[in-house]
Amino acid sequence: MLPGTTLVGLLTSPWIIVLLITAAVMIVVAIERFVNLRKVRFDESRIMQEIERKIEKEGLDSAINQCRTENSPLTRVLYEGLKTSSLTREDTYDTLEKAQMKERAELETRVGILSTIAFIAPLLGLLGTVVGIIQAFSGMAEAGGTDPTAMMSGVAVALLTTATGIIIAVPSAILFSVFSGRVDSIIQRIEIASKELMVILSKSGKR
Repeated sequence: MLPGTTLVGLLTSPWIIVLLITAAVMIVVAIERFVNLRKVRFDESRIMQEIERKIEKEGLDSAINQCRTENSPLTRVLYEGLKTSSLTREDTYDTLEKAQMKERAELETRVGILSTIAFIAPLLGLLGTVVGIIQAFSGMAEAGGTDPTAMMSGVAVALLTTATGIIIAVPSAILFSVFSGRVDSIIQRIEIASKELMVILSKSGKR
């Protein structure tokens, strides 16, 4: 604890309160995204093999029903592609791309908040520091410059806001990178499976 300061005094600083709220938002978003992205699991190899078998032996409707029954980002994309397989190849491909974009948007929900926090937290901390230093020097001037210790204590407290902002920004940036990488990996697997579906449709004469 800094001389002349108390924990309550630090926690009641408006800039620290704002940064703590920012940290709380980061934690909530991180937990929500971790839980939901962890639930996204699918075996594209098995799914594509079953779809190919159903198309060849049971018909297109059977493959569509399988994709409708299974609930995963991959099967939802494949479902859209299979529904438009009677159209031109370009239309089917466009439909698959639109479905992929929709799934990416769903997977990336609230991930951008972490990027925003990583960007603004240090700026909020820096702004708090600047305001705090101005207040410290103004207080010293009003006291006639007779208490440099109080002024230095005020500057030290002000600098804490910058440190707090950086402490919040670093894990937020790391979490954003991790979650973005996870989303990219899922979408890449879906894209590969979508191209495989086009090949399967071409082989079966549906495309």
